[in-house]
Amino acid sequence: MKQSPRFLAAFGASIVLTIGTATAAFAGTGVDAAAPSSSAAAPSSAAVATAGRTALARSDQAADRFGIDRSPARAAVDRAINRDDYQCGPTDFDAYIDGLINGLSKDEFTFLVGHIEMLDVPTYDALLYGSDTDQRYALRSDYRTQLTHTFRDVKRFWDIQSGDIQLMSMHGSIMGDAAAVSRVLQLPLGEPFSKSPAEADKHAKEIAEAVDSGMFDGGNNPLFTLNAFAFTAEGDPDPLVKGVPDKLIFGDGIVDALNAMGIGDVGPRAVMGHEFGHHVQFEDNLFDSPLTGPEATRRTELMADAFGTYFATHARGLSLNTKRVLQAEKTFYEVGDCAFTNDGHHGTPNQRLRSSAWAAGIADAARPQGKILPSLTFADMFEQELPVIVAPDAS
Repeated sequence: MKQSPRFLAAFGASIVLTIGTATAAFAGTGVDAAAPSSSAAAPSSAAVATAGRTALARSDQAADRFGIDRSPARAAVDRAINRDDYQCGPTDFDAYIDGLINGLSKDEFTFLVGHIEMLDVPTYDALLYGSDTDQRYALRSDYRTQLTHTFRDVKRFWDIQSGDIQLMSMHGSIMGDAAAVSRVLQLPLGEPFSKSPAEADKHAKEIAEAVDSGMFDGGNNPLFTLNAFAFTAEGDPDPLVKGVPDKLIFGDGIVDALNAMGIGDVGPRAVMGHEFGHHVQFEDNLFDSPLTGPEATRRTELMADAFGTYFATHARGLSLNTKRVLQAEKTFYEVGDCAFTNDGHHGTPNQRLRSSAWAAGIADAARPQGKILPSLTFADMFEQELPVIVAPDAS
């Protein structure tokens, strides 16, 4: 595994949501995040914010260990820096996530703050223990055919060895399985994981009972699986991932978000193209560059956007309507973030759209139309265009 952040699914891996922002999100909804619930007193706003920041830092450390990047939910709530140079601000995706938070009951919110590890359990369960032969990780029926066919097509399209990549899903309902949750809570990832077997069993039982009682829609609240990501353990010395096969993992929550934003027809296939673009980068050693920190991550994420759009619009790829693809990507690429100094920076929404528009233009200009550029040739062309893509755009 290359020791570089990778944007899961367009877009992200473990759902490290800043619960500290939920206090503001509850304003005006009738849910008082600081009021006592029927079973326990909810923490104060300050305590919630502190817990959220601590949880983010710990979750970031665990994600960095595996080279998996932050989820789009993290990007949406972790706003920040240098807005004077770039057009970047609150988006429809922020509103979608706020709606999910607003939809939590007082008891759900209180329970989640006390069991913050729930936000990462489905991710690490699927990453380390999931298999494409295990029905618990099968793609959900409403998007299975679309993604299975797209996966077949993208493997044929790009000139890399891809026969060993497993396509699978992650479902929040796994948290109703106390044994599965306990296994994840014992992983040596640092707090809130790294629990003793007895402590893990206790917390897992609490989580499973809450989910089985119907809380969090039986675990299927999109907050827990709002991700899709590519993973390889190749070259990673960490014994925890030794033997884990290459994977492309879709969370139910990411498909729910695409549907909610009105791009369920094109969005999942665009996400697939982006995530498979990361596997192209893995195989072609394209994560290596002179760039460091946020600029390095932005480069690989924008390149994956370009790989994905080239495949989606090319005559021998998905051959989707370019206008519709870019309309869908404009909506979904609002998950681009403004955290310019964060090592997980993925590019602003405008930068992501520019990268995709450039790639669509390359596909449209292909002569003959059936010619597919070698992946390394396409990557070289992207490197030449990158300064234009990331140029400041504030007027």
